[in-house]
Formats: sequence, C-alpha cells, structure tokens
Amino acid sequence: MAIHGIGPQKLFAMAAKFIEPLQVFVAGDTLGYIHVYSYEKEEKLQSFRGHAEHVTLLEVHPSKPLVLSASWDNVIKLWDWKAGWQCIRTFEGHSEDIEQAIRFNPHTAGNTFASCSEDCTIKIWDMYSPSPTPVASFECGSRHARGLDYFSPGGDLQYLVARLYGRAQIWDLQEKKRIKRIKGLQDIGCNIAVVENLSGRPILLTVSDDHTVSFCDSTTHRYENWVNFNLGRVRGCAYINMTKSLAVLCEKGIGLMEID
Repeated sequence: MAIHGIGPQKLFAMAAKFIEPLQVFVAGDTLGYIHVYSYEKEEKLQSFRGHAEHVTLLEVHPSKPLVLSASWDNVIKLWDWKAGWQCIRTFEGHSEDIEQAIRFNPHTAGNTFASCSEDCTIKIWDMYSPSPTPVASFECGSRHARGLDYFSPGGDLQYLVARLYGRAQIWDLQEKKRIKRIKGLQDIGCNIAVVENLSGRPILLTVSDDHTVSFCDSTTHRYENWVNFNLGRVRGCAYINMTKSLAVLCEKGIGLMEID
C-alpha cells in the first residue's frame, strides 16, 4: 500500500488497523507518520507524526477510544482519538526495535498490554502506572519473540504465549515464569494466535511459510490438526470471535474456515 501526501517520497504502510466505532482505519508509515482514513468515503481524514522512525505496529483497545503504536525508535505510544488523536502516554523500556507484536490483555479489561522486541524480551505494561517503564519483563534467551497472544486455560489462570524461531513459550503471568516450551514451529514466516472453538475452549494456532495452519491443544500442548488450503504460503490470519471462524491470508488467495 502506498501513501501519498507527505513530502515528495512514496511512503509505505508498515501497519494498519480498522476502528469499527469510527468506521475508519489507521495506518503507520515508514517516516513515522500515522494516517487516519475514512472507510466509507475512502479519503484521508488526518495525518500526524507519531514516531521518529517506522511505525511498525498498531493495536486498537477493545472498549476504549485508544490506539497503541510502536516503532523502530523503541518507543510505544498511546493515542486517544476522542481527544483529537492526542498522545496521552509514552512507554519506554525496550532497547531494540519493536516490530513483532503488541497486545492488550483481555483478562484485565485492556488495562495492561504486552510487547515483544528484537531485544529478546517480552514486557508487560500498565496503562495507569505512574511510571512509563514496564511492570514485568520476561527474558526469551538468545532468540527474540516474533509474536504473542494472551489466553486463559480456565479459572483464574492467565497465560501468555510467545512465538520464537522454531518454538513457542508459554508464560504464567501470575507466577511470572515460563511453564512450557512447544517445539515444531517453522523457523520463518510463522505467527501465533489464540482462538476459541464452539465450546469456548482456547486453541493455540500457528500459521507459517510451510503453507499450513496448525492447531495446538492449549492444555496438552500437542498439535491436533493441520490444514493446507493449497493457496501457497500462509502470510497471516484474522479470527472472527462472533462466528468462531478464521480468515487465512495466503499468497494465492484467502481461505475461510470454522473452528469447531
């Protein structure tokens, strides 16, 4: 996607998210600008400088008028769209590029969020903490995390799953310790997410460059099913909670499936 209108260069979007209440989507570009576009009118509504370098990640709060942005400048910012897209918080603590994932924690009403970075750490942040630094930090060893998501296997347990090269790690957020390593992931082109089946049981899902979507039981941590749409390499996925279905972006098309 090319974005025009700021200087003579052709700019490229590094991240984009849809904001349903506003019927707009936001996109971050390679010069650090954040753009707001009307979905219905197909026009740009606003642009502003968000970061000193590439905007690599955007995350929309599940219930509040807030958007997180992250960048190669190692900084995470919180924007309030009801306040005219004012930056209301800045979070600092990563020492390398933040370009893999940031996620609001659905089990804390979105009051906390997690991020991972090239500095081989996963950090937990509190939006209402007086300090701009993380409230917890997990070391991933010599490999940096390249994706993460939250899930709860039941009761009061709260876990965080992070994808590294060739494996995944599961962290207990209450105990602040790693409890499981899952091997067998593809080394490149892989992403990880948590979805629910029709009974509400969480399932760990991985998509990767080997053309497959893999489903891992969140209790036994064993792979139970693999799906190949025969549409080339899998690039990403989007989970639709209302219908318990999955849209999978492949090189040669989009695959749709229900999670039963």
